[in-house]
Amino acid sequence: MVKTLDFKILRLLAFVALMFCAGVFTPQAALAKGKSTRQERRAIIAGNKLYKEGKFAESVLEYKNALQENPESAVARFNLGLGRISMAAKGAENDSVKAKLMQEGAADLTEVAGLAARNPSLSSKANYNLGNMSFDKQDYAGAINFYKQALRLNPNFPEARRNLRIAQLRQQKNQKDKNQDKNQNKNQDKKDQDKKDQDKQDKDEQEQQDKQQQPEQQDKQRPEQNPAENEISRQAASQILNAVENNEASVRARKATNKGEKAAGEASALKKW
Repeated sequence: MVKTLDFKILRLLAFVALMFCAGVFTPQAALAKGKSTRQERRAIIAGNKLYKEGKFAESVLEYKNALQENPESAVARFNLGLGRISMAAKGAENDSVKAKLMQEGAADLTEVAGLAARNPSLSSKANYNLGNMSFDKQDYAGAINFYKQALRLNPNFPEARRNLRIAQLRQQKNQKDKNQDKNQNKNQDKKDQDKKDQDKQDKDEQEQQDKQQQPEQQDKQRPEQNPAENEISRQAASQILNAVENNEASVRARKATNKGEKAAGEASALKKW
């Protein structure tokens, strides 16, 4: 039984897990249609041998040679795409080269995927591998579409059916996580708004209390604001009292003096008499 992608093995290399003969096709399919040439077949066979040995760059050159002999070779185009993808996984010099190889490999497989009427079996497998590439990028919607197309062309494709189910479950999980995050954000926003409203209410209540307490505080402070005025009033009262007392004493003294003089005068008169 041919192994299929389980999404736990190496990224990129997983794309070719389904293919026969280490992921590449032999020219028999093209031979059946009478469109293959001897040079094309030799190039494909040589490319397959190199591919099995892990010499992906050399295999790519052989597949290109096959396409030069027969530009319409779906097998050579399909194997070229797989070779480029494997180069990206194992032999890319840097990220830029890797991205370019991946893009070119995807383009090769896309071209084969469009040959549904001419070669439905190979087109189905091209869609399957494109689905694996989309899955690897976490584009689950795209992966689902590719797996479905692979099954339309070949209903007896258990690996595509299995991966379709995995992609659907992964998409559902992502949607569930997004909904949970959305609800959490809504709840947090509501909590933040409630806190703002409560803070505003507390502030308004505090300001109202301050306004109610302000007159009472001012009344309590009034006796302490003008102590000098109170002191001056006490001094003035004391001076007035002293002046009154002095005046009364002076009056009594004058009365006493006048009374004494009168008595003396009366005595003198009596003596004369």
